[in-house]
Amino acid sequence: MSDISTIINKKVDEYFDQILEALKKVIAINSVMGEPKDGMPFGEGPAKALDETLKIAEELGFKGVNVDNYAGHVEYGEGGKLYAILGHLDVVPEGDRERWTNDPFELVIRDGKMYGRGVSDDKGPSIGALFALKIASELVDKPKNRVRVIFGTNEENGSQCLKYYFTKEPYPDAAVTPDGDFPAVFAEKGIVTYSIRRKISKHYSTKLLELRAGTAANVVPEECVAVIETDKVNEIAYLVSNYVSSCKYEYEVIGDSIIVKSLGKSAHGAHPEAGINAAAGMLELLSRIDFGPENETIRVLYERLGKDYYGIGLGISGQDDVSKKLTCNLGILKLEDDTITAVINIRHPIFFNVDMITMQIKEAMKGFEVERMSYSKPLYVSKDSDFMRLLLRIYREETGDMSEPISIGGGTYARSVPYGVAYGAVFPGEDTHMHQPDECWSLESFKKFIRIYTKLIYCWLSE
Repeated sequence: MSDISTIINKKVDEYFDQILEALKKVIAINSVMGEPKDGMPFGEGPAKALDETLKIAEELGFKGVNVDNYAGHVEYGEGGKLYAILGHLDVVPEGDRERWTNDPFELVIRDGKMYGRGVSDDKGPSIGALFALKIASELVDKPKNRVRVIFGTNEENGSQCLKYYFTKEPYPDAAVTPDGDFPAVFAEKGIVTYSIRRKISKHYSTKLLELRAGTAANVVPEECVAVIETDKVNEIAYLVSNYVSSCKYEYEVIGDSIIVKSLGKSAHGAHPEAGINAAAGMLELLSRIDFGPENETIRVLYERLGKDYYGIGLGISGQDDVSKKLTCNLGILKLEDDTITAVINIRHPIFFNVDMITMQIKEAMKGFEVERMSYSKPLYVSKDSDFMRLLLRIYREETGDMSEPISIGGGTYARSVPYGVAYGAVFPGEDTHMHQPDECWSLESFKKFIRIYTKLIYCWLSE
C-alpha cells in the first residue's frame, strides 16, 4: 500500500486545481430545496446541481446516469460486488447573508480554507469522491468489483431522493457516505420530528400578531421575530432593552405595536447545545409579558421546548452507553392563522423506543396537538466487522490517528442502504461551521479526504 499511497498522493496534488474548479461550479448553484416543478421533484436548484455534477463526471470520462432528477450516479468496474459512495448535492438555506463574510454561493479560498455553502456538507466531499473514483480508475485497469458514486438531491429534507433512486437501481453490497465524521461512524441516533400546535386568542389588550423563526427542523434558528400589539408599548420596550439572556434583543416601536427580534447562533440540529436558539430566547422573553389567556401557552412552550437541549422539559431525557444523550432542537416557531406551531427535531439514543417518546411528549404537551412528522430509525454496525476494520485501517494509515469509531446524532444516507456507515468527511477536532454562516473546510483536510477515499476505492476494486 505504501507505493500506491505515494502514487495516490501525487495524483491528488496533480488533480487538485481541477477539483477546485469543479467544486466552484457546483457551489455556485443554490441547491436549497424549492417548489417541485415538472421533472424537478425538489425544485430547480437541486436538479441543476445534479446536472452540473454529471457534466463534470462525463468530462472525466464517466457515463453519467440521471434517475429522474432524484439522484444520479457514475460507476467504474464490472462484475463482482457493488460498492457505493453516497453524497448529496442539496444544501440547507444560507440564512442571513449579512452574517456571511462572502457570497455563500461563491467558492472563496482564504487562509488555507474553502468557504461557501456546501463545501463540507456535502458538495465538497461529493466532488472529492468523484475525483477519487477517477484517480482509482487510473490505477486499477482490471477491476474485480464495481464502485458507484451516487449523488442525491434531498438529504437535508428527508432523503426522499434515495428512497426513489433505489426503486430504480440496485442496493450496493456495502456503502459509505462522506457526510459524517472520521475515523468512522458505527452508530447514528434515531431522528424524529414533531409538530406541536395550538390555537391562540387575540382578544386580550396585549396580543401576539406575528411570530417566526427557523428555516428547517434540523437547524438551530439564529433569529426570531415577534410582533406584539399592546397598550403597554413603553413597558415592553423597557423589558426588552434591559433583558439579559444568552440571546441579544432588538426592538422597534411603530404606533401601538412593538417588533422584537432575538438574535442567537445557528448550529446543526444534531448538536443544539453548540448554538444559541433564538426561538427559545424569544419564548423566554415572551413568558415575561402578560398575554392574558395565552400566558399558559407561552409558558408551556418555553418550559417544555425552549428551556433545555436534552428533552428534560418533555420528560424524555436520557442516554445509553453507545450513542450518549438524547437531544432536542426547537427548529421552527411560527404563528399562522391564529395557530402557534413549534417544530422540534429529536435525536434519540439507539436503544430508545420512539413510541414511548411520542407518548411522553403528548403527555407533556396536553392541550396541544402533537403530530409525528417523520422518523428515521437508528443505525448500528459492529466496530469489529471486516467492513469497519478496512475503513479504520485506511484512515489510520493516512493519518496516524488511532481513534476509535464514534456514534453521532446526525442522520446520514447510511440509513438508506441495507449496509453502510458514514466515513468522514470531517476530521476530529475540525469546526467547519456546518449549517452556519461562513461554512468552511481546510484545503489540507480536503486533500487528505480525497486520498483516503481513493485508497478505499482502490481496495474495493482490487480485492
